[in-house]
Amino acid sequence: MLSCSVARNLSRALLELHNPGPYTDFPTRLFASLRLCFTCDFYSFNEWTDKNIERIEIYPNWDVSLKVFKDYLSEHPSIEAIYRKRLKSAVKVSDFVSLTQWRQTRLYNEFFRLRKQDYQLTFISAEQLPKLAVGLNRVTRDFSEEERCLLNLLRPHLVQAYRESRLFSYLNEAAGISSDGFIVVDRAWRIRYVNARGLKQLKDYFGEQPGSALPARVSNWLQEKTRLKSAGELPVPDLTVGSNDRSLTVQTVASGDETEYRLLLHETVRQLDARPLQSLGLTNREAEVLLWLSQGKSHPHHQSPNYRETSRTRIRQIDGRKPDGRRSYGAGGTKGVKRLMRGGRKVISNQ
Repeated sequence: MLSCSVARNLSRALLELHNPGPYTDFPTRLFASLRLCFTCDFYSFNEWTDKNIERIEIYPNWDVSLKVFKDYLSEHPSIEAIYRKRLKSAVKVSDFVSLTQWRQTRLYNEFFRLRKQDYQLTFISAEQLPKLAVGLNRVTRDFSEEERCLLNLLRPHLVQAYRESRLFSYLNEAAGISSDGFIVVDRAWRIRYVNARGLKQLKDYFGEQPGSALPARVSNWLQEKTRLKSAGELPVPDLTVGSNDRSLTVQTVASGDETEYRLLLHETVRQLDARPLQSLGLTNREAEVLLWLSQGKSHPHHQSPNYRETSRTRIRQIDGRKPDGRRSYGAGGTKGVKRLMRGGRKVISNQ
Protein backbone atom coordinates (compact mmCIF):
# COMPACT_ATOMS: atom_id res chain seq x y z
CA MET A 1 0.00 0.00 0.00
CA LEU A 2 1.32 3.45 -0.94
CA SER A 3 2.07 6.00 1.76
CA CYS A 4 0.16 9.30 1.81
CA SER A 5 3.13 11.28 0.50
CA VAL A 6 3.70 8.84 -2.38
CA ALA A 7 0.00 8.90 -3.26
CA ARG A 8 0.06 12.71 -3.37
CA ASN A 9 3.08 12.68 -5.66
CA LEU A 10 1.35 10.13 -7.88
CA SER A 11 -1.69 12.40 -8.23
CA ARG A 12 0.51 15.35 -9.16
CA ALA A 13 2.39 13.18 -11.66
CA LEU A 14 -0.84 12.10 -13.38
CA LEU A 15 -1.99 15.71 -13.71
CA GLU A 16 1.34 16.63 -15.29
CA LEU A 17 1.32 13.61 -17.57
CA HIS A 18 -2.19 14.19 -18.95
CA ASN A 19 -1.69 17.89 -19.68
CA PRO A 20 -2.71 18.40 -23.33
CA GLY A 21 0.26 18.79 -25.59
CA PRO A 22 1.84 17.69 -28.88
CA TYR A 23 3.65 14.44 -29.45
CA THR A 24 7.04 16.18 -29.71
CA ASP A 25 6.74 17.43 -26.12
CA PHE A 26 5.64 14.12 -24.60
CA PRO A 27 9.09 13.12 -23.21
CA THR A 28 9.31 16.45 -21.37
CA ARG A 29 5.95 15.86 -19.65
CA LEU A 30 6.88 12.24 -18.99
CA PHE A 31 10.18 13.08 -17.30
CA ALA A 32 8.52 15.80 -15.19
CA SER A 33 5.99 13.20 -13.99
CA LEU A 34 8.62 10.57 -13.24
CA ARG A 35 10.75 13.01 -11.23
CA LEU A 36 7.78 13.62 -8.92
CA CYS A 37 7.67 9.92 -8.05
CA PHE A 38 11.22 8.58 -8.32
CA THR A 39 14.70 9.70 -7.33
CA CYS A 40 17.04 8.63 -10.12
CA ASP A 41 20.18 9.69 -11.92
CA PHE A 42 18.75 9.20 -15.41
CA TYR A 43 15.29 8.71 -16.93
CA SER A 44 14.87 7.28 -20.42
CA PHE A 45 12.04 6.94 -22.94
CA ASN A 46 12.27 4.76 -26.08
CA GLU A 47 9.82 4.08 -28.89
CA TRP A 48 10.30 1.74 -31.82
CA THR A 49 8.42 -0.07 -34.58
CA ASP A 50 9.54 -3.54 -35.59
CA LYS A 51 13.35 -3.19 -35.65
CA ASN A 52 13.38 0.56 -36.28
CA ILE A 53 14.06 2.72 -33.21
CA GLU A 54 12.05 5.90 -33.74
CA ARG A 55 13.09 7.92 -30.71
CA ILE A 56 15.35 7.68 -27.64
CA GLU A 57 15.21 10.47 -25.08
CA ILE A 58 17.31 10.60 -21.89
CA TYR A 59 17.04 13.10 -19.03
CA PRO A 60 19.37 14.62 -18.03
CA ASN A 61 21.25 14.48 -21.30
CA TRP A 62 23.51 11.42 -21.47
CA ASP A 63 26.36 12.24 -23.81
CA VAL A 64 27.04 8.74 -25.11
CA SER A 65 26.73 6.92 -28.40
CA LEU A 66 23.18 5.65 -28.81
CA LYS A 67 24.48 3.46 -31.62
CA VAL A 68 26.40 1.44 -29.01
CA PHE A 69 23.20 1.06 -27.00
CA LYS A 70 21.33 -0.20 -30.07
CA ASP A 71 24.14 -2.59 -31.04
CA TYR A 72 24.20 -4.36 -27.67
CA LEU A 73 20.54 -4.02 -26.70
CA SER A 74 19.98 -7.76 -27.22
CA GLU A 75 22.23 -8.39 -24.18
CA HIS A 76 19.93 -6.52 -21.82
CA PRO A 77 18.67 -9.14 -19.31
CA SER A 78 15.38 -7.33 -18.57
CA ILE A 79 14.41 -6.91 -22.22
CA GLU A 80 15.25 -10.51 -23.08
CA ALA A 81 13.11 -11.77 -20.18
CA ILE A 82 10.21 -9.43 -20.96
CA TYR A 83 9.89 -10.82 -24.48
CA ARG A 84 10.55 -14.43 -23.57
CA LYS A 85 8.08 -14.49 -20.67
CA ARG A 86 5.74 -11.83 -22.13
CA LEU A 87 5.94 -9.76 -18.98
CA LYS A 88 3.83 -6.61 -18.71
CA SER A 89 4.85 -5.44 -15.25
CA ALA A 90 7.90 -3.37 -14.36
CA VAL A 91 11.11 -5.36 -13.87
CA LYS A 92 14.53 -4.77 -12.37
CA VAL A 93 17.83 -5.99 -13.80
CA SER A 94 18.42 -7.71 -10.45
CA ASP A 95 15.32 -9.86 -11.07
CA PHE A 96 17.33 -11.84 -13.63
CA VAL A 97 21.06 -11.44 -13.03
CA SER A 98 23.38 -10.55 -10.18
CA LEU A 99 25.24 -7.25 -10.15
CA THR A 100 28.43 -9.12 -11.04
CA GLN A 101 26.80 -10.77 -14.06
CA TRP A 102 25.32 -7.44 -15.16
CA ARG A 103 28.72 -5.77 -15.04
CA GLN A 104 30.20 -8.49 -17.25
CA THR A 105 27.95 -7.74 -20.24
CA ARG A 106 29.23 -5.69 -23.17
CA LEU A 107 26.14 -3.50 -22.92
CA TYR A 108 27.03 -2.52 -19.38
CA ASN A 109 30.71 -1.93 -20.13
CA GLU A 110 30.14 0.05 -23.32
CA PHE A 111 27.18 2.07 -22.11
CA PHE A 112 26.11 1.94 -18.44
CA ARG A 113 29.61 1.66 -16.93
CA LEU A 114 30.49 5.18 -18.10
CA ARG A 115 27.98 6.58 -15.60
CA LYS A 116 28.17 3.66 -13.13
CA GLN A 117 24.48 2.92 -13.59
CA ASP A 118 24.24 -0.37 -11.70
CA TYR A 119 20.50 -0.44 -11.09
CA GLN A 120 17.57 -0.11 -13.43
CA LEU A 121 13.77 -0.40 -13.23
CA THR A 122 11.94 -0.55 -16.54
CA PHE A 123 8.78 -1.57 -18.35
CA ILE A 124 7.97 -2.23 -22.00
CA SER A 125 4.56 -1.74 -23.57
CA ALA A 126 4.53 -3.91 -26.69
CA GLU A 127 0.77 -4.25 -27.21
CA GLN A 128 0.62 -1.35 -29.67
CA LEU A 129 2.78 0.31 -32.30
CA PRO A 130 5.08 1.97 -31.79
CA LYS A 131 6.28 0.00 -28.78
CA LEU A 132 7.25 2.03 -25.72
CA ALA A 133 9.83 1.57 -22.98
CA VAL A 134 10.50 3.64 -19.87
CA GLY A 135 13.68 3.17 -17.85
CA LEU A 136 14.79 4.49 -14.45
CA ASN A 137 18.52 4.33 -13.68
CA ARG A 138 20.70 5.11 -10.66
CA VAL A 139 24.14 4.44 -9.16
CA THR A 140 23.37 3.31 -5.63
CA ARG A 141 20.52 1.36 -4.01
CA ASP A 142 18.38 -1.02 -5.97
CA PHE A 143 14.74 -0.14 -6.57
CA SER A 144 12.22 -1.15 -3.90
CA GLU A 145 9.01 -3.10 -4.34
CA GLU A 146 7.08 0.08 -3.57
CA GLU A 147 8.81 1.78 -6.49
CA ARG A 148 8.01 -1.18 -8.72
CA CYS A 149 4.35 -0.95 -7.66
CA LEU A 150 4.35 2.79 -8.35
CA LEU A 151 5.73 2.37 -11.88
CA ASN A 152 3.13 -0.35 -12.55
CA LEU A 153 0.41 2.10 -11.48
CA LEU A 154 1.84 4.74 -13.82
CA ARG A 155 2.25 2.38 -16.78
CA PRO A 156 -1.32 2.47 -18.25
CA HIS A 157 -1.43 6.25 -17.79
CA LEU A 158 1.90 6.66 -19.60
CA VAL A 159 0.63 4.64 -22.55
CA GLN A 160 -2.69 6.51 -22.67
CA ALA A 161 -1.01 9.90 -22.40
CA TYR A 162 1.32 8.95 -25.25
CA ARG A 163 -1.64 8.04 -27.47
CA GLU A 164 -3.37 11.29 -26.55
CA SER A 165 -0.28 13.30 -27.47
CA ARG A 166 -0.09 11.66 -30.92
CA LEU A 167 -3.80 12.23 -31.53
CA PHE A 168 -3.41 15.84 -30.35
CA SER A 169 -0.71 16.40 -32.98
CA TYR A 170 -2.64 14.63 -35.76
CA LEU A 171 -5.82 16.61 -35.09
CA ASN A 172 -3.90 19.88 -35.09
CA GLU A 173 -2.37 19.00 -38.46
CA ALA A 174 -5.72 17.90 -39.91
CA ALA A 175 -7.66 20.93 -38.60
CA GLY A 176 -6.66 23.18 -41.47
CA ILE A 177 -7.48 20.65 -44.20
CA SER A 178 -10.97 19.49 -43.21
CA SER A 179 -12.14 19.49 -46.85
CA ASP A 180 -9.48 16.91 -47.82
CA GLY A 181 -8.51 13.47 -46.60
CA PHE A 182 -5.52 13.27 -44.27
CA ILE A 183 -3.63 10.07 -43.45
CA VAL A 184 -0.57 9.35 -41.31
CA VAL A 185 1.29 6.06 -41.90
CA ASP A 186 4.42 4.56 -40.39
CA ARG A 187 7.44 3.21 -42.26
CA ALA A 188 5.74 -0.19 -42.61
CA TRP A 189 2.84 1.51 -44.44
CA ARG A 190 0.43 0.96 -41.54
CA ILE A 191 -2.21 3.61 -40.90
CA ARG A 192 -1.72 5.49 -37.64
CA TYR A 193 -4.37 8.13 -38.23
CA VAL A 194 -6.98 8.94 -40.87
CA ASN A 195 -9.67 11.60 -40.67
CA ALA A 196 -13.34 10.99 -41.56
CA ARG A 197 -12.95 12.51 -45.02
CA GLY A 198 -10.01 10.25 -45.79
CA LEU A 199 -11.95 7.16 -44.69
CA LYS A 200 -14.75 7.97 -47.12
CA GLN A 201 -12.37 8.69 -49.99
CA LEU A 202 -10.48 5.42 -49.50
CA LYS A 203 -13.74 3.50 -49.61
CA ASP A 204 -15.13 5.43 -52.61
CA TYR A 205 -12.04 5.19 -54.80
CA PHE A 206 -10.43 1.94 -53.72
CA GLY A 207 -13.54 -0.07 -52.93
CA GLU A 208 -12.59 -1.11 -49.43
CA GLN A 209 -12.97 -0.01 -45.85
CA PRO A 210 -9.38 0.53 -44.72
CA GLY A 211 -8.13 -1.42 -41.74
CA SER A 212 -4.65 -0.93 -40.39
CA ALA A 213 -2.97 -0.95 -43.82
CA LEU A 214 -3.10 1.33 -46.84
CA PRO A 215 -4.81 0.07 -50.02
CA ALA A 216 -2.25 -1.83 -52.11
CA ARG A 217 -2.21 0.76 -54.91
CA VAL A 218 -1.46 3.62 -52.52
CA SER A 219 1.10 1.56 -50.59
CA ASN A 220 2.96 0.57 -53.77
CA TRP A 221 3.02 4.18 -54.96
CA LEU A 222 4.32 5.46 -51.63
CA GLN A 223 7.01 2.78 -51.44
CA GLU A 224 8.23 3.62 -54.95
CA LYS A 225 8.18 7.34 -54.19
CA THR A 226 10.18 6.78 -51.00
CA ARG A 227 12.69 4.49 -52.73
CA LEU A 228 13.41 6.92 -55.54
CA LYS A 229 13.73 9.83 -53.14
CA SER A 230 16.28 7.90 -51.07
CA ALA A 231 18.21 7.07 -54.24
CA GLY A 232 18.21 10.72 -55.32
CA GLU A 233 16.34 9.95 -58.53
CA LEU A 234 13.54 11.89 -60.19
CA PRO A 235 10.44 12.09 -57.96
CA VAL A 236 7.35 9.97 -58.60
CA PRO A 237 4.35 12.13 -59.58
CA ASP A 238 1.25 12.33 -57.41
CA LEU A 239 -1.10 9.36 -57.57
CA THR A 240 -4.38 10.12 -59.38
CA VAL A 241 -7.29 7.69 -59.65
CA GLY A 242 -10.87 8.03 -60.88
CA SER A 243 -12.50 9.28 -64.06
CA ASN A 244 -12.58 12.47 -66.12
CA ASP A 245 -15.48 13.95 -64.16
CA ARG A 246 -14.41 12.77 -60.67
CA SER A 247 -10.88 11.99 -59.49
CA LEU A 248 -8.77 11.66 -56.35
CA THR A 249 -5.18 12.89 -56.10
CA VAL A 250 -2.89 11.50 -53.38
CA GLN A 251 0.23 13.46 -52.49
CA THR A 252 2.77 13.45 -49.67
CA VAL A 253 3.02 16.33 -47.21
CA ALA A 254 6.35 17.49 -45.84
CA SER A 255 6.88 16.66 -42.17
CA GLY A 256 9.69 17.02 -39.68
CA ASP A 257 9.00 13.51 -38.39
CA GLU A 258 11.12 11.02 -40.35
CA THR A 259 9.34 8.02 -38.80
CA GLU A 260 5.98 8.78 -40.44
CA TYR A 261 4.52 9.84 -43.78
CA ARG A 262 1.66 12.31 -44.21
CA LEU A 263 -0.71 11.90 -47.16
CA LEU A 264 -3.16 14.48 -48.44
CA LEU A 265 -6.15 13.21 -50.47
CA HIS A 266 -7.81 15.83 -52.68
CA GLU A 267 -10.96 15.10 -54.65
CA THR A 268 -11.73 16.96 -57.88
CA VAL A 269 -15.26 16.96 -59.27
CA ARG A 270 -15.59 18.44 -62.74
CA GLN A 271 -18.83 20.38 -63.10
CA LEU A 272 -19.97 20.17 -66.73
CA ASP A 273 -22.17 22.85 -68.26
CA ALA A 274 -25.17 21.74 -70.34
CA ARG A 275 -25.71 25.10 -72.05
CA PRO A 276 -23.22 24.55 -74.91
CA LEU A 277 -25.29 21.50 -75.94
CA GLN A 278 -28.10 23.85 -76.98
CA SER A 279 -25.98 24.52 -80.08
CA LEU A 280 -27.22 21.09 -81.27
CA GLY A 281 -30.74 22.47 -81.51
CA LEU A 282 -31.90 21.33 -78.06
CA THR A 283 -33.89 23.15 -75.43
CA ASN A 284 -32.32 23.89 -72.06
CA ARG A 285 -33.98 20.85 -70.43
CA GLU A 286 -33.14 18.55 -73.35
CA ALA A 287 -29.50 19.69 -73.13
CA GLU A 288 -29.43 18.77 -69.43
CA VAL A 289 -30.81 15.30 -70.18
CA LEU A 290 -28.26 14.74 -72.96
CA LEU A 291 -25.47 15.76 -70.56
CA TRP A 292 -26.61 13.07 -68.11
CA LEU A 293 -26.77 10.50 -70.91
CA SER A 294 -23.28 11.36 -72.10
CA GLN A 295 -21.99 10.47 -68.60
CA GLY A 296 -23.64 7.05 -68.68
CA LYS A 297 -26.72 8.05 -66.68
CA SER A 298 -30.33 7.48 -67.73
CA HIS A 299 -31.73 10.23 -65.51
CA PRO A 300 -30.86 12.08 -62.30
CA HIS A 301 -31.65 9.44 -59.65
CA HIS A 302 -31.72 11.94 -56.82
CA GLN A 303 -34.78 13.71 -58.27
CA SER A 304 -38.46 12.92 -57.64
CA PRO A 305 -40.38 10.31 -59.72
CA ASN A 306 -42.25 13.10 -61.54
CA TYR A 307 -38.98 14.77 -62.46
CA ARG A 308 -37.57 11.47 -63.72
CA GLU A 309 -40.67 10.92 -65.85
CA THR A 310 -40.13 14.37 -67.37
CA SER A 311 -36.56 13.31 -68.16
CA ARG A 312 -37.82 10.25 -70.00
CA THR A 313 -40.12 12.53 -72.00
CA ARG A 314 -37.14 14.68 -72.97
CA ILE A 315 -35.29 11.55 -74.13
CA ARG A 316 -38.22 10.69 -76.42
CA GLN A 317 -38.23 14.24 -77.72
CA ILE A 318 -34.48 14.06 -78.41
CA ASP A 319 -34.94 10.79 -80.22
CA GLY A 320 -37.88 12.14 -82.20
CA ARG A 321 -39.97 8.98 -81.71
CA LYS A 322 -43.18 8.01 -79.99
CA PRO A 323 -42.92 5.57 -77.07
CA ASP A 324 -44.12 2.05 -77.78
CA GLY A 325 -44.44 1.06 -74.13
CA ARG A 326 -42.03 -1.88 -74.52
CA ARG A 327 -38.66 -0.14 -74.78
CA SER A 328 -36.63 1.27 -71.82
CA TYR A 329 -35.19 4.68 -72.54
CA GLY A 330 -31.59 5.22 -71.54
CA ALA A 331 -28.13 6.21 -72.67
CA GLY A 332 -27.58 5.09 -76.25
CA GLY A 333 -30.99 3.42 -76.39
CA THR A 334 -32.05 4.89 -79.80
CA LYS A 335 -30.45 6.09 -83.00
CA GLY A 336 -31.42 9.75 -82.46
CA VAL A 337 -29.98 9.83 -78.99
CA LYS A 338 -26.81 8.06 -80.15
CA ARG A 339 -26.31 10.59 -82.92
CA LEU A 340 -26.73 13.55 -80.59
CA MET A 341 -24.55 11.97 -77.93
CA ARG A 342 -21.67 11.73 -80.40
CA GLY A 343 -22.03 15.40 -81.13
CA GLY A 344 -22.59 16.18 -77.45
CA ARG A 345 -19.38 14.48 -76.36
CA LYS A 346 -17.40 16.65 -78.76
CA VAL A 347 -18.99 19.74 -77.24
CA ILE A 348 -18.38 18.51 -73.69
CA SER A 349 -14.74 17.60 -74.39
CA ASN A 350 -14.10 21.22 -75.38
CA GLN A 351 -15.24 22.55 -72.00
